[in-house]
Amino acid sequence: MAKRRHVLAGVAALATFGAVLASAATIGGVSADSLGADTSVVASCDTDGVNLSYGSFTLSGGAYKVGSVTVSGIAAACNGKAIRVTLGDAGGSLGEATGTVSGTSQVLNFTAPGPDAKSVTNAAVVISG
Repeated sequence: MAKRRHVLAGVAALATFGAVLASAATIGGVSADSLGADTSVVASCDTDGVNLSYGSFTLSGGAYKVGSVTVSGIAAACNGKAIRVTLGDAGGSLGEATGTVSGTSQVLNFTAPGPDAKSVTNAAVVISG
């Protein structure tokens, strides 16, 4: 009887392991237009990176808020693509600004009052489409 239980437990473990592998295999791959799990290289319209600088600030509630940012050094191949800048801190996103690339420099405005400038510790620029 004990041997039979061990065999059944082994079969159940293999079935569970197979189900987990099968579900992980259906996550999808990485392409220029979508994100999944894979080891593919995704082509970029800008291969040498961009620069990000603060544009304007507003004073609201005794704190300076980011009104806009400027993304510069954008390759011409990115024209017409969507652009998003996310400002964040250790807890996550503080605010996002979006637009469409139209040139080598793009100003993006945050919805008022904008992220608290002193809280910003990181920034992400995504150009997609």
